[in-house]
Amino acid sequence: MQRTATLTPQPALAAAPRGARWVSWLRRAWDDLTLDAEERFLREARDPADLEWRLRCLERGRAERFSPLHPCL
Repeated sequence: MQRTATLTPQPALAAAPRGARWVSWLRRAWDDLTLDAEERFLREARDPADLEWRLRCLERGRAERFSPLHPCL
């Protein structure tokens, strides 16, 4: 028998306790410090199509490699 995945609704919290907000902020700050630029770029994807586009951009390489040289150089 095949089963389909269903999302279970999460109860809405009226207000998060102060400690929970502090822990959440620390986790985000830790992630920002430990992730490199490519991982942050991939995490900003909003949907699967956006993620695929971002992966293709990373496979092609950084734009600086193919852009014209800066006039000062």
